[in-house]
Amino acid sequence: MRPYALDVQTVQGMGVYQPTPAMTTALYGISVLSAAISGYHGYKRNKSIGWGVGWFMLGGMFPVLVPVIAVAQGYAKPAKK
Repeated sequence: MRPYALDVQTVQGMGVYQPTPAMTTALYGISVLSAAISGYHGYKRNKSIGWGVGWFMLGGMFPVLVPVIAVAQGYAKPAKK
């Protein structure tokens, strides 16, 4: 009796998605571009390097969501106080 419901040989035969090198490169590029755009927005919005670093990291982790939030806030416009 196997300890797991699926073993490695079963998963390999099920057509598990394997990204191509070009797709991997494109996704990394999108992530880096998103991080840069988001970091710039965070710095300009809050006039703080710490906020810029935070936005940069989040932009790299969530490459679609964070730039959309930045645009909704008014891209690179200072926060109203």
